[in-house]
Amino acid sequence: MRHERQVELLRRLKDVDPSGTWPLAPSSMRNPAKNYVDPDHFERERRILFRRQPHLIALSCELAAPGASITADLGGVPAAIVRQRDGSLRGFVNACRHRGAPVVAESAEPRPRLSCPYHGWIYELDGALHSRPYAEEAFADVPPAECALAPIAVAEGYGLVFAQAEGGADLTADSALAGAETEMASYGLENFTLIDSRVNEWDFNWKLVLDTFTESYHIRTLHRGSIAPTYLSNLSFYDAFGPHPRMIGLLKTVLKEIEKPSEADWNLLPHTTAQLIFMPSGLITYQRDHIELWRVTPLSADRTRVRTSLYAPTPPASEKARAYWTKNLDMLVDVTGREDFPLTTQIHAAMKGGALDELIYGRNEPALIHLHRSINAALAAGGA
Repeated sequence: MRHERQVELLRRLKDVDPSGTWPLAPSSMRNPAKNYVDPDHFERERRILFRRQPHLIALSCELAAPGASITADLGGVPAAIVRQRDGSLRGFVNACRHRGAPVVAESAEPRPRLSCPYHGWIYELDGALHSRPYAEEAFADVPPAECALAPIAVAEGYGLVFAQAEGGADLTADSALAGAETEMASYGLENFTLIDSRVNEWDFNWKLVLDTFTESYHIRTLHRGSIAPTYLSNLSFYDAFGPHPRMIGLLKTVLKEIEKPSEADWNLLPHTTAQLIFMPSGLITYQRDHIELWRVTPLSADRTRVRTSLYAPTPPASEKARAYWTKNLDMLVDVTGREDFPLTTQIHAAMKGGALDELIYGRNEPALIHLHRSINAALAAGGA
């Protein structure tokens, strides 16, 4: 984050009473419980949000070498993004044109061509059919050009990779970021390196994952035994970039920063956890000395897959350094898996069982309100 931007944010804090609550949204919001648990509503979300909206898939460093690939589920559409030999990216429906088997495995090493594990059809990295081993004569009446992998839109920029299953002819990194370009550019994500990822599944609706990261109000209570002693749970920064809300949580040490007499010496980042949610399914977290990407995949109204990845600013110089970053990732997954998500499972169960007919978002949760208004607006624009 540019120093000028850090100073701008710290100026907001300088005259605020830390015993108060700040900032407040203009009004609270009520969200019907059925928006979390109704199967019909979920199918509308999958069709409109997850197929027709751009999704943050990965950081560019995960696809560094030609032939490197990553897979994703975009509203039920299996997708694969592959680095080309010229350095560009291509995206495809991850299904062989013969019988529909995936041609890119979830954890595949870079390779010169793509091959189907079912009958061995081989594809070039750009999705063109290379050969149909032992069966060219059997398919002589089906031109190879008609058997290329079906394309999907992909965009790359600022060290980020986006994909869109339907539409997306005009997709760019700038259009996907919707105004967050300067913020993302300042992080220098092009130079980061992937440490590792963890994948877990939970019995709750996908939106509840993102809800967790939109406010610091819960830290004082839910995390009192872990991170609460170091955080200002009643103060945070909120901004929005198009449909994407950002919440910056503050460590108590930030109050000492604004005591420095010269703004030239102010430094916000060491005292923050910045969460930028890319509606509908991605979350970038700046965590002082590393970056996290949370990728949310809805499996049903009641089941969600969460992929958590940690990236370091430079490749680990030793096994000790790698162990440090891996420990950070494990601690992160442990805290959310032990404190946040088990409680979230109970919240979802209460809504599904009919015990709650709505959730109420308070004025002290502006990022949460913005997220759900963005979701509702996208659904309405898509005809839901």
